[in-house]
Amino acid sequence: MKLHVVGGFLGSGKTTAITGISTILMNKGKKVGVVTNDQGTYLVDTRFVESNKIPTEEVTNGCFCCNFDSLSSKIEQLKEAAQPDYIFAESVGSCTDIVATVIKPMLIFKKELFSNITFSVFADSRLLLSFLRGDKLPFSDDIFYIYAKQLEEADLLVVNKTDLLNKEELEEIKELIGLKLTTSKILYQVSINENSLNNWLETIDTIKRQKRESLAIDYDIYGKGEADLAWLDEEITIESENRNATAFAYQLIEEILSLIRHHHFTIGHLKFMLIDQEWNQKISFTTISSENVINKQLHHSSKQIKIMVNARIETTPDQAKEIIKNAILAISTPEITITESNAIAFQPGYPNPTHRIIRSMPCCDDCQCIKRLNRLNNEGIDHNIDDQETAFTECLCECSEDEDCCC
Repeated sequence: MKLHVVGGFLGSGKTTAITGISTILMNKGKKVGVVTNDQGTYLVDTRFVESNKIPTEEVTNGCFCCNFDSLSSKIEQLKEAAQPDYIFAESVGSCTDIVATVIKPMLIFKKELFSNITFSVFADSRLLLSFLRGDKLPFSDDIFYIYAKQLEEADLLVVNKTDLLNKEELEEIKELIGLKLTTSKILYQVSINENSLNNWLETIDTIKRQKRESLAIDYDIYGKGEADLAWLDEEITIESENRNATAFAYQLIEEILSLIRHHHFTIGHLKFMLIDQEWNQKISFTTISSENVINKQLHHSSKQIKIMVNARIETTPDQAKEIIKNAILAISTPEITITESNAIAFQPGYPNPTHRIIRSMPCCDDCQCIKRLNRLNNEGIDHNIDDQETAFTECLCECSEDEDCCC
């Protein structure tokens, strides 16, 4: 079983790529599983992936790094239920330090599950180009600290949505990446294109097991960056006897988007899932997006539509809730009934990873280092034992894959 971890900033196209390549693989007779991830609880991405008939689990209420045991459990549940050849695990877009907190712990504690683990980081080509140019950027410096660290630790950097660049911009971004980034493997991709997705799969399938450097990262800045974003999740149901609930749903989305832009709140990712008994549609807006809802409308008559809302915007939770409240008031008429449920708005807490592998040690003759790590993982860390044992470390065994080494 192969585990492909997919990271990258909010709105970079991770879910679209994972859903697309999973569908391609299943059409070829391969078995696939997906693990989604978010700081919130009611995830548009999970519902979207499931709507494509892909076996899916989710890790909620925090990133993979702070919920490592939950991630491990979800992977094992997928393994048991779907027996996948591939698992794609999509990290929440505000998370970084994945190598030290997810990849290395997986290779130590769950190594027997996987033939290989890779890590792709996606970047929206337009946002990346502005970042590399040194343009004035829409987010706080602390948020872009997270963005820069995400780029730094990739096995493979996927520069996505390149169809939205013109020829001159594409040449410019390639030149700037060569000058300013150290990632050795780069793909230029359009994730709605099947050939592009097949190229991504072929690339990650041929990435060999490798030693990875853990990030040098300031967790105080990282924590401030996460706290600069408000996260709002909510489900809104619109009912109309005239079977025009969908039209009002589009009006509500347009009003929410308009209010966010009016207040000049920067969008990390604004996602909606429209659902009735026989139909669904995902609608997304990102940091760089200048689209409006009219370009995304489909003709669909329905008496009742549920709208899942996932808003990640640079503001406060109270202001995010006020936007939803005012948008609902703006579209309300006597001919419709609007019901809100499962509403929550918050700022993510300080990142507190379950494991963080930052030091390395040579592999001893009988692999006591690995045995110690496994004992600590299984029994929990005893903070009274000496520092050498409480500091999680990475084994530096140089045995090749075909050698019979327990680590």
